Amino acid sequence: MDAFDVVRIIFGSIFVLFVPGFAWSYVFFNRGKIDWVERVALSFGLSIALVPLVVFWFNWVFHVNISLINTWIIVSGITIVAIIWLYARKRLWTVRLAEKLSSRTKFVRFRK
Repeated sequence: MDAFDVVRIIFGSIFVLFVPGFAWSYVFFNRGKIDWVERVALSFGLSIALVPLVVFWFNWVFHVNISLINTWIIVSGITIVAIIWLYARKRLWTVRLAEKLSSRTKFVRFRK
């Protein structure tokens, strides 16, 4: 095992076992709600739960082969969805969308 394999194992483990759970921990718990130690532990737990479930689900439903590239794409997608969710919540896209929809309809009114 050379140095490239060691670096690949370290960064791959962080990418699969930590990053998606860390992004989703901010979706479930806002910035000041939990301590950083709890967030790190929760990140590992969420990643261990989310990544295999989503990879196996894609394999079962869409017949996507479980390979290095496909797993990388799925883990990136899980993380990107969480980041988009956070960005949308920060920018209040949902409130603006509800206001646009309520201005176009007569009977339905959304309130903040």
